[in-house]
Amino acid sequence: MKSQQVPDTSHPDFAAFWAGCREHRLLVPRCPNNHLSWPPRPVCPRCFEWNQGWTEVPGRGSLYSWTVIYRTRLQLYVPSLPYVVGMIEISAAPPLRIVGRCEIDPAAVRAGLDLVVAFHEVRPGVSVPFWRPA
Repeated sequence: MKSQQVPDTSHPDFAAFWAGCREHRLLVPRCPNNHLSWPPRPVCPRCFEWNQGWTEVPGRGSLYSWTVIYRTRLQLYVPSLPYVVGMIEISAAPPLRIVGRCEIDPAAVRAGLDLVVAFHEVRPGVSVPFWRPA
């Protein structure tokens, strides 16, 4: 299996998310009853509404859980090893949680750490969100 160098931005369920990332905006699905969810799926996981749209959420949150990655097949991230992948609870929209790479020293990682989203352009037109200490 060949390792992927950049994210696949072509999946239709994630098109709005990647479009927001290009503009350095964090977008998540919102159903007609104002429930936010992640990851995108055909129906709202809380009320089962089908007609979901997308909304911007503030890129601030706290580290809920994490793991430290010591090996990867993704050449893009080899220079960053070891690195932290965390589950971030969005402050303005609990219990919304988003998984992402965190620029945190693995020795300094702790639950509740305040984080902000930032974006890294991995190729023209493709920006990837990551999280760093606030």
